[in-house]
Amino acid sequence: MAALAAGGAAQAAPFTAATEAELITAINDANASPDLSSTITVTKAITVTTTLPQLSSKVTVNTGTFATTIGSAAGATLDLQTGATYQAAAAIQVGSTANTAGTVVAQGSGATLSATALTTGAGQSTISILDGASAVFTGNLNTGAGSATVNVGKGASLSASNLNTGTGQTAINVVGGGKITLGTNANLGGGNGLANGGITDVVVSGTGSALQFTGASGYYHHAGTLEVSAGGFVGANTVQVGFRAGDMFTATVTGPGSVFGSVNNNLSIGGAGTATVTVAEGATLRSGISGGNPLSLSNSATGVSILNIGAPVGSAALSPGVVTASGITSSAGQSTINFNHNASNYEFAVPIGGNVIVNQIGSGTTALTGANTYAGDTTITAGTLQLGNGGTTGSISGNVVNNATLAINHSNAFGFAGAISGGGVLQQLGAGTTTLTGTNSYTGGTVVQAGRLLAGSAGAFVQNTAYTVNGGTLDLGAWDLTASSLSGTGGTVALNAQTLTANQAGDSTYAGAITGTGGVVKSGAGVLTLSGTNSYSGTTSVTQGTLRAGAVNTFSSKSATVVANGATLDLAGYSQTLASVNNSGTVSLAGTTPGTTLTVTGPWVGNGGTLRLGTALGNSSSASDRLVLSGATAIASGTTNVQITNLGGLGALTSGNGIEVISAINGATTTAQTTKNAFALSGGHVDAGAYEYRLYAADAAGAGENWYLRSTVAAVPPTDGGGTGTGGGSSGGVVVPAYRAEVPLYAVLPEQFRQANLSMLGSLHLRMGDSIRSATNDAGSAIAGQSYRQAWGRVISTDRTTSQAGTVSPTSRGRLTGFQAGTDLWADAHWRAGVYVGQLDGDMRVNGFASGLLDLGVGINDLKNQYVGVYGTWKNDGGLYVDGVLQGGRHRYTASPTLGLGSGGKGSSVLASVEVGQSFGIAAGWTIEPQLQLVHQRVNLDDTGIVGALIRQDSHDGWLVRAGVRVKGEIDTSAGLFQPYARLNLYHSGGGTDVARFIGPAGFADIATRTGGSSGELALGTSWQLSRSTSLYGELGKLWDMSGDARNSSGVNASVGVKVLW
Repeated sequence: MAALAAGGAAQAAPFTAATEAELITAINDANASPDLSSTITVTKAITVTTTLPQLSSKVTVNTGTFATTIGSAAGATLDLQTGATYQAAAAIQVGSTANTAGTVVAQGSGATLSATALTTGAGQSTISILDGASAVFTGNLNTGAGSATVNVGKGASLSASNLNTGTGQTAINVVGGGKITLGTNANLGGGNGLANGGITDVVVSGTGSALQFTGASGYYHHAGTLEVSAGGFVGANTVQVGFRAGDMFTATVTGPGSVFGSVNNNLSIGGAGTATVTVAEGATLRSGISGGNPLSLSNSATGVSILNIGAPVGSAALSPGVVTASGITSSAGQSTINFNHNASNYEFAVPIGGNVIVNQIGSGTTALTGANTYAGDTTITAGTLQLGNGGTTGSISGNVVNNATLAINHSNAFGFAGAISGGGVLQQLGAGTTTLTGTNSYTGGTVVQAGRLLAGSAGAFVQNTAYTVNGGTLDLGAWDLTASSLSGTGGTVALNAQTLTANQAGDSTYAGAITGTGGVVKSGAGVLTLSGTNSYSGTTSVTQGTLRAGAVNTFSSKSATVVANGATLDLAGYSQTLASVNNSGTVSLAGTTPGTTLTVTGPWVGNGGTLRLGTALGNSSSASDRLVLSGATAIASGTTNVQITNLGGLGALTSGNGIEVISAINGATTTAQTTKNAFALSGGHVDAGAYEYRLYAADAAGAGENWYLRSTVAAVPPTDGGGTGTGGGSSGGVVVPAYRAEVPLYAVLPEQFRQANLSMLGSLHLRMGDSIRSATNDAGSAIAGQSYRQAWGRVISTDRTTSQAGTVSPTSRGRLTGFQAGTDLWADAHWRAGVYVGQLDGDMRVNGFASGLLDLGVGINDLKNQYVGVYGTWKNDGGLYVDGVLQGGRHRYTASPTLGLGSGGKGSSVLASVEVGQSFGIAAGWTIEPQLQLVHQRVNLDDTGIVGALIRQDSHDGWLVRAGVRVKGEIDTSAGLFQPYARLNLYHSGGGTDVARFIGPAGFADIATRTGGSSGELALGTSWQLSRSTSLYGELGKLWDMSGDARNSSGVNASVGVKVLW
């Protein structure tokens, strides 16, 4: 019972204990005492083998000079709660022997553990100082051969003179603002693989958490791991990690505010052992209080040091940490710095020297701004490694294996003598001049954004790789350059006196300028588009592919230009000026609209090359691209083929000079007044709408050096062809339209199909032959052939010559061959009705008014006609008959100009016919039969397209009347019954007009062709009845034209058929 002081105040209650059991009793009594405080005095050394009762806030245990041992196989615990105190002038031993476990807990504000030292042994030990508690050891905190864990957290503190970890496994966790403060050294981990080796893993995490030192101190971590995160701090005057042979150490320092490093002396990583340190996400690795000391990596042949800025190799990139040091050195062993971060511009200013390898691994950009002298290789596998950051510092001295991006960003003159290899790209970013003097082989291309990138040696610029200039200058120095592509949005390529060859398979655009006295060669199958203002004065050679303009006057006006066979110089609709042109390939002015000019101030030499112009083919005021030869030295020679691309022209008659396409000014000459052979129109003419245009030297009066397109020709052909003609007519001469060859071909089509339809229709007797004479049946009774159904078929060969009046007066000649086959579907004594099918195919040669010439052979229409028809025929016994036919046709054709591409089309037709005839006897076995036939037909042809026009046909719906007479006999022979006949016909068709409309993009031209005329026909034929059910029939005939706008005649027409009763 505690004594009460005078005045009633409670006094401290004293307790004593000499054994573990007495200590347990004393703790329980002290905790239960009503006194404000109680003190337990331990009078002997005690071994705690069980879990002691928790010491409450008013209890103090004083062991004096007697040691306390905590541990047993079942586990023993000393537990201090808020305000409790355990103090000893001797050491505390925890888990001293193998297979024992001991725990010391001090938890809560004011809970205090003090001793001269704390030692763990071969057992399992846990020391936890938590929640504002404190532990003070005037001597050392030592761990032994067992497993030891030291936890300091939540504002708690632990102080000792030294922290030494032994040969066992030690874990030290400082979190939540906890602190371990050491007076001298921390010697952690005996070194993996050593006789006294041990592993120590340290975690310092959280704002305010620290493993820190006072006075002269050192942090020596041999083997194990260190994690500093979330604002934690680990630092000593001297820091050495993994520095002994056999050591294996790994540290990770992450998070803003996290710091690991030395204070006054150097930070050493690796030494003779193996150490990996990763600093990421804003954490700091430092050597010296303000980074004023060197950071030492491996300094022994056995040393391996790895410094990761960002994430370790093989992990996804993280934001980088910060390294502060006066420099990084490595004197021996293997030292590597890996930049594996994702920052867009991470500046690393610490100079790197010695035996160090640098790897850029992450996706970010690392800017080295120190004067780096390290001897190891530099390898870039991802992201960007940048030398300099816009200032005057930042360099490396060795070679670079670049498989991503190497950038140079200096404001001053900077030289790089190393060799750059790999598949990455080199970027010039700074405003200064970078001179490359190494022999480089990287293949990813070169990009110039600013400043100047200068070739300082023959191998500085890599040949046959891509070059992009978006700003600044790519300077060839004294060496030629062949690029696999040239592109960019601006800047300058300085040729000096050298040659730039763009040998590109693909397409690219360069918007900057090319300067100097050197030249440019475009090779490779791709397209290079230039859109800047170029001023180089050397030769431009287009040997392959296309050199294209992307803006007005982008080609150098000082450059003589040579275009090789198969290559193209393409203005693409942008006007240009050139010093001279030697063209064996193609020079194209054509864009989306006409009006582009190519001005040549020196010679134009055509070596069989092509000049392509865009023209709105219409009347003489139509817009057109133009070749302009300017000056007395602008002399056209050789031969140039002129190709005209119609850009929206509808086709029209030109007047006067026509459309000017080649101009000669200021004394230039074009052979227009001499040989007239410098230019010739490809194909002889170009077509638009209904017209064809030809190229003529000189104006309509034959004067001048200009060249023109005209859709008219002189009524009297010129005498001096020269391949192009001498003009569209002389002064006062008569000119006529030059219609294209397709015009007569399409104008005659409706009449050709009408004549084919009539050939298939024929007449009743031509179609089916004469009736089979009555026969007898098996009983000997007479039966009429009319009562039988009959199947029939015939082979047709019809010749036709058609001449029509109209705009182009087309004439066609040719032969159609085919067949017609049908059968009765129903028949009686007076009626029969049936169906037939047929086909007629053939070629019709066409002449007409084209190219300004009358009756010019223009090509062939290949016709294919398929038919189906129905018929009904009535006959009486007196020789009167009425035959009606309804016939439908499907038509296909190919119109093939003599000197052009064929075009096809299709159409359909409907024909109706009524035929009446009456036979009269004139002698024994002979009759005469007057006939009258009325036919109406309609032909519809679909719209079809040809080059430069859409053709729409409006065909006349025609009536035709046939009046004729047939004389027929009947002759019995032993070979059968013959029914020979002769017939004479007069055909007359009504007049009308077929209109072929040639439609251009903005208008049309109607070609009118007249129909209607009279023809006569004489034919001889016979029917031969082989049996009572079978007969053969045939006819030969000829047609003569008589009068009218459409005159039809023929050679010999033939038809042979067979008929069978069934």
